[in-house]
Amino acid sequence: MLRLLRVGVLILLFLAFLDPRWPMPGRVVYLLDFSPSARESVFALADRLPRDGIYVAFAERAVRIPSPTARRLDLGEGTDLKAAFQEAEALKPTRVVLVSDGLFEPIPAPFPLDAVYVPPKPHVAVELVPPPYPLYGETVGVGVVLEAPLPTEARLRVEGPGGVLERSLRVEGRKSLTYTFSLTEEAEVRAVAEGPWGRSEARVRFAPVDRPKALVLGDPALARYLEAQGFRVEEGPFRLPLEADLVAVGLGVLDLPEGAPEALRGYLRRGGGLLFTATPKGLFFGGWDRSLPEDLPLKPLGRKGAALVLVLDVSGSMEGEKLSLAVAGALELVRSAAPEDYLGVVLFSSSQRVLFPPRPMTEQGKREAESLLLSVRAGGGTVLGPAFREAVRLVQGVPVERKGILVLSDGLISDPQEPILALAGASGLEVSAVALGPDADRAFLKALAERGGGRYYQAATAGELPRLFLKEGQEVFQGEGLEGRFPVKARPHPLAQGFSPPPLSVLLPARAEPWAEVVLESEGRAVLALGERGEGRVAALATDLSRSWRGWKDAASFLGGLARYLMGGKKALALYAYPEGKGARVVVLGHLERPLFLSGGQEMPLVPAGPGRYEVQAQAPGVLLDGPRRLPLAFPLPGEWTPRDGKAVLEGLAKASGGRLLGLEELDQPVSTPLPLRPYLLLLALVLFLLERFLEIRVSQSTLVRFPRG
Repeated sequence: MLRLLRVGVLILLFLAFLDPRWPMPGRVVYLLDFSPSARESVFALADRLPRDGIYVAFAERAVRIPSPTARRLDLGEGTDLKAAFQEAEALKPTRVVLVSDGLFEPIPAPFPLDAVYVPPKPHVAVELVPPPYPLYGETVGVGVVLEAPLPTEARLRVEGPGGVLERSLRVEGRKSLTYTFSLTEEAEVRAVAEGPWGRSEARVRFAPVDRPKALVLGDPALARYLEAQGFRVEEGPFRLPLEADLVAVGLGVLDLPEGAPEALRGYLRRGGGLLFTATPKGLFFGGWDRSLPEDLPLKPLGRKGAALVLVLDVSGSMEGEKLSLAVAGALELVRSAAPEDYLGVVLFSSSQRVLFPPRPMTEQGKREAESLLLSVRAGGGTVLGPAFREAVRLVQGVPVERKGILVLSDGLISDPQEPILALAGASGLEVSAVALGPDADRAFLKALAERGGGRYYQAATAGELPRLFLKEGQEVFQGEGLEGRFPVKARPHPLAQGFSPPPLSVLLPARAEPWAEVVLESEGRAVLALGERGEGRVAALATDLSRSWRGWKDAASFLGGLARYLMGGKKALALYAYPEGKGARVVVLGHLERPLFLSGGQEMPLVPAGPGRYEVQAQAPGVLLDGPRRLPLAFPLPGEWTPRDGKAVLEGLAKASGGRLLGLEELDQPVSTPLPLRPYLLLLALVLFLLERFLEIRVSQSTLVRFPRG
């Protein structure tokens, strides 16, 4: 018996040395390309894909879908392979299968990848490339670039100041032509390509760069200064797309259309220049420090903070759109508050409930408040008194000076009104009210706001609530300005050289963000700060130009230089790359000293080709060197319809990862993942060894009992 156990241990150790593995069922993740060029072919293939896989659809975004036959047309118009790989990797797959047309820039896969090729949709994409530095009066050329992943017939029509250009042509890969005309004013060129696939079009507008365009909103004094500096100034309206070289904002968030903060952020990140000025409606008074917290270089200094409690009607009549938009308005209040502000919410229907007491609106506080607001449901009657008394109690305990209550209701208040009105008048708080819809108790709510010394709002529809809530937040959570005589000191910066700004009459106490550079300051407070966000430049000026610097003869020159510097994010160092042969012609615009282009270990000088314009022929991306500056120069990413050998792209991508290009018949092959058996064999060998030792000891003891010594 002992011999058999020893042999068993040796056999198990030998097997463990061989490291055998047992096949187990695996997880297969299928990445389905839903970009415009591939999705029709992928949709047609859906019925042939296995039903037991895990499916992720991707274009510019990647999302998991329940089955291969699910359709998603909201994932964007481009292809982001990195997003697809990240989504797949999070699912911990045994095998990943990419189903695509291969019309993208390949990136290494973080896992073994198999690929299935589908043909792209026949299509001709049209793009217009404006002249990089168009001067007034010169003959300029607009590049018309046609791209097709498959050979396709197309009819092209180009319209603009140079008349109409019409062509019938066959597009194989990329085809380019030039539309020329004399530039004497702002120009628009439109191109339309039509064919069996349908219709594609592109439009471009541009103006001579020697007269930059500024859109000035709400600051007439700044508009006059920039006009004196040769800018083409438009004083509104705010309309999309933003096509100015500089946008100056002296209005508040609520003075502009919905979506303006997002549009300004996108304009800045794409290379535009932004300037915020402290008019009575601008900068902190306008709420920009809350609406663009990551992109404004100045923040209020020494704000004391305020407290606001929202008393929200959640009776049965609020169910549906009313409640959802009321919650959206409450979320606007959350976003409009600064970390030193307090916000709370009390709900009322047949009874009252504190959703959350007033709490500082830190990032954590905002996340918790948003989560709680999204959980609100409607039902019951309209009893306001207990909720209003609870709101007064809660807000009176907050350690700030300015405190307010905002009441929203859409119906008649069912409990006695006089005690509520008396409490509003005696509380010492700012009590505002919103009457929603025709059935609201308008007379009572208006009286409540009058007794409480707040504001009365009337919303005909629920769609008005988010902006009304935001307006009340601006009233309660606003900053303060100072009047007097504030000396100005210039810090070392090219913009301030040669200028001695006089004292200011108005100043908003402000500090600069860590990423911003202070150009002007007053007794430790930032007056002018600027920085780069994305590809653009942004500045904030903490004074009102209609009251400060009116007698300063150099004000126009200083502000004109500031405006041109801000435009530099878009123009002075604008980069363009035009495909030429196997490389590209790179054009750099800006005032450079000794520019060099470093690519592949070689330095190439940039050749001056005009005022502030330099060019170089490059075969690969690199770095622009100009004195101490180092600026990465990347070629533009190929478009969705850029011609490629998609099958070869997929095959190379798969082989590089250890996978292969599959045929459709191979998709149904079962997938397994090997389970290592070595740990189990070693454990079993240990058990047998211990058993063998135990038996050996027992045998020795029985022998001693049977044959004792002596």
